[in-house]
Order: sequence, then C-alpha cells, then structure tokens
Amino acid sequence: MTDTTPHLPLDGNSRVEYLTPIQSIAFPDEWYEINAEEHFWFEWRARAANAMIRRTGVPVDQPLRVLDIGCGTGITCRQLRRTTKWIFDGADLNVDALSRCDLGAPGRILYYDLLEKRPEFHEQYDVAILFDVVEHIEDTRPFLEAVLYHLKPGGILLVNVPALMGLFGVYDTVAGHFRRYTLQTLAEEFAPFKAAVIDQRYWGFSMVPLLWVRKLVLRGQTDEASAIRTGFRPPSPLAHTILKGAMSLETAVLKRPPLGSSVMTAVSKNPR
Repeated sequence: MTDTTPHLPLDGNSRVEYLTPIQSIAFPDEWYEINAEEHFWFEWRARAANAMIRRTGVPVDQPLRVLDIGCGTGITCRQLRRTTKWIFDGADLNVDALSRCDLGAPGRILYYDLLEKRPEFHEQYDVAILFDVVEHIEDTRPFLEAVLYHLKPGGILLVNVPALMGLFGVYDTVAGHFRRYTLQTLAEEFAPFKAAVIDQRYWGFSMVPLLWVRKLVLRGQTDEASAIRTGFRPPSPLAHTILKGAMSLETAVLKRPPLGSSVMTAVSKNPR
C-alpha cells in the first residue's frame, strides 16, 4: 500500500528527508524498543564488521562516503564512526525507526526506496552497508541490483545476514525473515552481477546452541511482540554479561568459526 501524498517530515525527526512516497512496512516495532548499542549482539556484529574491514583493506582513515541501507535507528553508523573517518548517510523505509535515527554525526537520513534508483545517487558511494536486510527481501535480485546501482565501481558492499536454515523458527517468521543463509547461498546471491565476493566469515559460533534453544522455546508462540522480546533480549543482566564474555572469548581465539549465527560478507563491485 502506497500513500502518494507530499513527502513532508513526520513527527519525531526533522532531519529525515522523505524522497519516496510513504509505504506500509510490516516490521515489528518491538524490535526498535529493545535494540541498543550496548546489546551484546550489536557489539558482536560491530566487531565482526571491523575485522572484515581490516581484512579487506578498506581505508578507515579517509572520509569515504557510506550508505547504510536499512539503517534503522543508526546504531551501525554510530558504531563504525568510532573506528573510521567515514561519512554516513542512512536510508530506511520504516518511519518509526527513522523518527529515532541518530547517525552520530552530520549526514543525510533518507526515507528512500532504493528500487527507485534516483539518478542523483547513481554510483555515489564508496561503501554500502547492508546489515540484516537481505533476509527480509523476498525477491532479492532487483533489490541487490538497486543496491549496486548506488555503489561506485570498485566500491565495497558489506553484508550481514542470519545463518543456517536449520535455525529458522518462529522468531524468524515474526521478524519478517524469508530465509537464513550459508556462506555459499549468500555468495550465490551475487552471482548474477558484476561483483566479486572478496571475504566471508561466520560469526557467533557460541550462539548457535542458544538459537536452537530459542527455536524450541518459541515453537507455537503466536504473540509477535512476546516472541521478539523473548528471542532477542537476554533474560537477565547476568545472562547479558555471560554473552558478552562469550563474545570477547570467541573473537579473541576463533578468527574463522566453522559455523555461526550470522554470515558476514564483503563484495566488490567490479569496475566497468
């Protein structure tokens, strides 16, 4: 459903630029109520991202122009800004998320559907970030084509997705996931394009048993908000501390886990 009324800022954040007609997006608002930079999962994902950036040699000391696609409330931008000199723009189609979005520095906050492929954004970005978005897209080919449209030739796309279809359960369904991935199936998403996968890693090996437990615990759960809370929020401060400890230990000693709760991939858009 699309609203074609003028693209005026809605309540909550006057910095949002509404470039696309407002759309009705099915996404659980509960997710934005419980996510936070200090959540162990966001910290773990940021560690995985920084490690991949180092391995692929993307310059962190230059003001690269970066588009965070599906930026939500801006957590990824704020985290990576601490370790880079990158300049971030964020794009999303969730009005509630953008109303709370803070990129941590000057940058454009865009209500923008990439499928429009607006000419002013064509090949404007050195880096694109696509964290935990692709699994929400039913027809990935036109979407990924649109993502690459915004990236400069030779630019880098950083992708993160949930891993292992065997872990797919109620949580994935209520979160709007169509699938989970392996290294191979994520790489296959980019086979139709002039792009090359240059690095891939699983991360979150220690979380795999916990996600099996989550799948069993949530089986038969019908309340969406409850499933999101139970499936993502640690049950106690002690549990959160233990999970952060697992993160620190794993990232220190296990550089290439054999499996993980997520897959992170770096893709280079080939020059013309």
